[in-house]
Amino acid sequence: MRSLILAIGLFVATRPLVSQTRGIVEGRSNLYYESLGSGPETIVVVHGGPGFAHDYMRPEWDRLAASGRVIYYDQNGCGQSGRVAPYGWRSHVEDLDRLLGVVAAEKRVVLAGSSWGSMLALYYTYLHPEHVRALILSGVPLGTVAAGPRSSAARLQQQPKTRLDSIDRGLPAGKGNPRPVMESRLQQRIKEDCSDVAAIINMSLRDAPRSRELETIVVPVLVVHGSNPEQMSGDGGPGLVELLPNAILVTISDAGHDPWLDQPELFFAAANSFLARLPGAPHERPR
Repeated sequence: MRSLILAIGLFVATRPLVSQTRGIVEGRSNLYYESLGSGPETIVVVHGGPGFAHDYMRPEWDRLAASGRVIYYDQNGCGQSGRVAPYGWRSHVEDLDRLLGVVAAEKRVVLAGSSWGSMLALYYTYLHPEHVRALILSGVPLGTVAAGPRSSAARLQQQPKTRLDSIDRGLPAGKGNPRPVMESRLQQRIKEDCSDVAAIINMSLRDAPRSRELETIVVPVLVVHGSNPEQMSGDGGPGLVELLPNAILVTISDAGHDPWLDQPELFFAAANSFLARLPGAPHERPR
């Protein structure tokens, strides 16, 4: 396994953030975004949840502005974006593609995802590899590296029709799976928990890409992993690094599912160092 243990005491300097803009990408469901900083890289932060807004990740992730322009957005179904069904993982990939077509039309981007956001970033890269320059992932859910085939269409049809309709129409899909207990500091940051949307997304993952499909992703990938078992129920980061041909693992001690919150200096030192080492200049999208 390609890994790196970081020692406590690293420090990453960030330059002052001199500009910040806000906007709306119109479409099937309007997507709210904020952009700050400037520079050669375009870094799109894909927040976790699912069913949260992006703001719980700030100000820590603003430190990526040391390496380029940072773009946050609220995923459809929560925050300041619209609430328009469907909400399954495929619709979120389509939304992300629509966002990138507006905010980074001529560039390949770095996707930086946390928890569910790391899954969405992987699924987007699997389907649109030509648009992605690199990935920064943390808190990778264990189920991301699940083996085996996707659920077949026939198996999906065995589900009660009312549950399938709830996915298509964006209605609450029953109780769904309860959220795991969040770390108290993180819980205090969540201003809105759109749990009905989260349940629908989780149901839709039955036909999400599996390990054999994800291993076709060849862009540079940084996976950051917290090593404290008391702060996490499971992490798929080490297993993901074994799958991806160009992935490296950074392990941060005294950190859990959200190492960027537990050890921000170490986390963003590793992230900005990774971005500085990306080969060549940011590439334009293929035409």
